[in-house]
Amino acid sequence: MSKKVYCVVDIGGTKTLLLLIDQKRQVLFRDKYATPGGVKPEQLAGAIQTSAAAALKQSGLVAAQLAGLGVCVAALVDYEHGCIYQSPNLGWYQPVDFKSILQKGLTCPVYLDNDANAAVLGEVYYGAARGHRDVVYVTISTGIGGGLYLDGKLYRGSGGFAGEIGHIKPFGQGRRCGCGGMDCLEAWAGGTAISRSASLLWDARESTAAISTAWVFDQAEAGNPLAQTLISRAEFTISTGLANMVTLLNPSCLVIGGSIAANRAQFLAQIREQIYRIAIAPSVEATRVEVVAALLEPEAGVWGMYALMQNENGGDVDGAAGVD
Repeated sequence: MSKKVYCVVDIGGTKTLLLLIDQKRQVLFRDKYATPGGVKPEQLAGAIQTSAAAALKQSGLVAAQLAGLGVCVAALVDYEHGCIYQSPNLGWYQPVDFKSILQKGLTCPVYLDNDANAAVLGEVYYGAARGHRDVVYVTISTGIGGGLYLDGKLYRGSGGFAGEIGHIKPFGQGRRCGCGGMDCLEAWAGGTAISRSASLLWDARESTAAISTAWVFDQAEAGNPLAQTLISRAEFTISTGLANMVTLLNPSCLVIGGSIAANRAQFLAQIREQIYRIAIAPSVEATRVEVVAALLEPEAGVWGMYALMQNENGGDVDGAAGVD
């Protein structure tokens, strides 16, 4: 019973990913399932514990071999205190001591962090940002999130809320965001925003039920001018937000992940070109930032939580210089 494993869970806006990984980075179990909607914190914690127990059993392991449970979630997370302050995707708008709820019934340590914070660690240790000490990671998916790795350290800010690029503003006018604010970047350029804009503008003959973000991209690639305009607007809006991050933080690497950017080389190329044009010149010329696609999608968050747990437990984490 000496073999120790880590259970890592990434709770996304629509999908949840669970992996069991041993201390040598071997994946022993992998499962993906729909993120439950409208659930209370105790229900979600119970579902995670049940899934973890089932994964251990299917892998021929027992609870005593679990070295840690790491959970990352699209939310405003206070890592130090294990509190989720807000998660629009889960419908939580009041602080929840989620780490303590998860810890009940478990003897292993529990770790909780924002999904983009975890993803930037994953890309720094094992992915597209290896070798870099100043990295901005941005996920463009259902919403838009960001993680910061600055001067060789994960940067969470004073309360754990740094890097929330999806909620910088103003972008457009009169649109409420899931965070409760108005006219955030993700309210105009995230995946939900793109499909929402299309639903408002499209010919009434097209059923709005058929209009998804992927459908808009397909229409744009097929030459539909309205879809092309919507995608161009999203590209410019995202590029402006990212160029501001480059100007502000002067990273050496900007990693773009998330389901919207995944496998869309032209979309990424347009964003890269506009960042180089909009950001302050020295940040893209004298110290030219690398704008690259994430390598670990859709598992960047999982591998970041794994690296975090390994480091916290004194494990030998290869890749980056270390995590503070």
